[in-house]
Amino acid sequence: MNVSVCIPTYNQSQYLVQAVRSAVSQTVAPTEIIVSDDCSTDDTAVVLEELAREIPILKVIRQARNLGISQNTDQCLRQATGDFVVRLDSDDLLGPSYLEKLSALLVHHREAAYAHAAIQEIDQHGNFLKQRVLARQSGFQESDEALLAAKKGYRVAANIVMFRRSALESVNYSTGRPNYVEDFHLSASLAAAGYGNVYLNETLAFYRIWTDAGKVRQRRKLLEINGLYRVFEEVLAPAYAQRQWDLTQLAKQRTAFACTHADCLGWDVYTAQEGAELAGALQQLSPSRQVKLFTWIYSSGFGFIPNAYAKSVGLLRALVKKAIVLKPQEFRSLAVAPEGG
Repeated sequence: MNVSVCIPTYNQSQYLVQAVRSAVSQTVAPTEIIVSDDCSTDDTAVVLEELAREIPILKVIRQARNLGISQNTDQCLRQATGDFVVRLDSDDLLGPSYLEKLSALLVHHREAAYAHAAIQEIDQHGNFLKQRVLARQSGFQESDEALLAAKKGYRVAANIVMFRRSALESVNYSTGRPNYVEDFHLSASLAAAGYGNVYLNETLAFYRIWTDAGKVRQRRKLLEINGLYRVFEEVLAPAYAQRQWDLTQLAKQRTAFACTHADCLGWDVYTAQEGAELAGALQQLSPSRQVKLFTWIYSSGFGFIPNAYAKSVGLLRALVKKAIVLKPQEFRSLAVAPEGG
């Protein structure tokens, strides 16, 4: 099978070389590596010129204007010619057996739209942080099961995913999907279209967590909340209604999302006007009394109360997840060496 590796990028030249080289250094070689530069203002163009001279299968796309993450990713994926398409952000890395192992799973599970695996978090210097695994065993998940799971969010360890290109074509790739939630919107759309997915509980990639000195991630919170609203309105609610499933479960989960994201109202990066816009977006996501209460709690400076509770629940869930997905000896030690050294 032919595999394309697609790398959308913007101003990440310091990591881009490592990302491209990780795609080249595979036990099963990719057919092509496509990098789509979203009008970067750093030295990305120079870096790509040097890589292109060295790597014959590297194809470079330079956008004429900044499209944003969703549109740039869409343009990059659409250029792929392989049967399978890997979406890899330019600050992340593939382990050397990623293409071999996940393409084999997609060959075997023809109803799977995508394959994914456990990942290892790394910091900006490549140091190991925590390991991310899903609370499920390795194997295929049918479309209805995936759709039911989707109400709780994007059910992958990180957005490093191998897609079946024909599945992407059937849902029009990432066109029109909301920025910062485009992966969740896409995976839910694939489940709604009747596709399952396959997971391998083995660490095959590395997901970079970097210091957000400019608080960019916090600033994009409004887009994220509005994106969640669109996932429920455009994908999940119609799919549930078509299957005559209980819509009250979606309403409960929308409330849970809104209450969780209400913590942003306690951050000091927003003006009063921005806070009001965020509160309005949360109410649109879920107009429940519970969301109104959480909005007041965080806006009034009492967020430490639900935060302490959420931390306790998170620790308990982490222990349960380890018990579900790991063998006893692995439960005691989670140290994982990076593939390829």
